[in-house]
This record gives sequence, C-alpha cells and structure tokens, in this order.
Amino acid sequence: MTRVRADDYEDKSRTILDTAASLFARTGYPNAKMQDIAKACGASKSMLYHYYPTKDDLLFAMLKEYLEQVIEAISEVREQAGDPEKRFQAFVQVYVQRSAHARRRHVVAMNDVKYLPKRRQGPLLELEGTVVQLACEFLKELNPGLEESLYKPYTMMLIGMLNWTETWFRPNGPMKAPELCDRMTRLFLFGFLAEKPL
Repeated sequence: MTRVRADDYEDKSRTILDTAASLFARTGYPNAKMQDIAKACGASKSMLYHYYPTKDDLLFAMLKEYLEQVIEAISEVREQAGDPEKRFQAFVQVYVQRSAHARRRHVVAMNDVKYLPKRRQGPLLELEGTVVQLACEFLKELNPGLEESLYKPYTMMLIGMLNWTETWFRPNGPMKAPELCDRMTRLFLFGFLAEKPL
C-alpha cells in the first residue's frame, strides 16, 4: 500500500514537472504563473503547492532531475569498453537522445537557470559543470597531448552544437536522428582530430 502511494506521488510529481516544462518552454519562465501550471495539470493550486511550494522550487526540481539523468546516461557511456571514436559517437547519440526525450526540459535547462536566486543556481551550475567535464574527458581520450587549455574551448563548442540542435532539428523531417548524430560526430571529429599537439 505504501509503495502504491509512493508511486502515485512520483507520477503526479512527474506530471507537474512535464507540464511546467512545456509551459516554461512555450511562454518563458517569468511569464508562467503557478495557477497556469495548476490549470494545465488539471489540479488545484493547493495540490500544486503541496508538491512545490514555489515556482522556484518547481524549476529547481525540474532542472536538477534533468541534469542528473543526463549525467547518469553519459557516465554509462564512459564506462563502456571500446575505442575512443566509438565511445565519442555513443556519447553524441546519448546526449541527443536524452535531449530529445526531454525536449522541453532541455530548452528550459538552457534558458531559465538564470531566473533562480543565486543560492539555487549553484547546485545546478555544478551539475552543468559535471556534464562539461565528462564531455571533456571524451575529447582528451580522442586527442591526448594537446595543450591543456585547448580542451575546454573545444568542449564548449561541442556542447553548444549539441544543445542548440534541439531548437531546429525536427525528428519527422528528411534527416532522422541516427543520421544527424553520425553527421555531427564526423563533422566535429574531422576538425578536432586535425588539431595537433604543439
């Protein structure tokens, strides 16, 4: 009985987060109101406040969960055996798939952290930093021996390309996701592997 209630609580919480992510992505975090979220969820404001006392609490929970899931997925790729290029390709695929799976949360993650108070931003920025560090490790494996200062700029170029894909890519368009991942992998690798140690 307790397990059923816990599952029910989780399901409702996830519904709220997904609905809020859709609303934030569509109207922008500053313009969305708790009453709008409650209405979109088909819930009362009091029920919504039971789960998330403030809009900031809701945004923080949404972004924390999303970033933790991204980190978990990337970490699983890091632990796989295989040559660096294959692992890098798997990283690109996982990142794009995770972003597509939580498309609205991804958009919110890119745009809305800045609206939280500084004390709430800190843990999220640390999680974002972990994503960057994991991506950087893939690049160090691919092309070891470069000047250390080069890895961070290349990592940010890579993350930027992956992040903004969600703003224009249409899964139902002529290019499908596997081809997109393959082309992004080759586009990045041919440039990055041409970079030689000093």
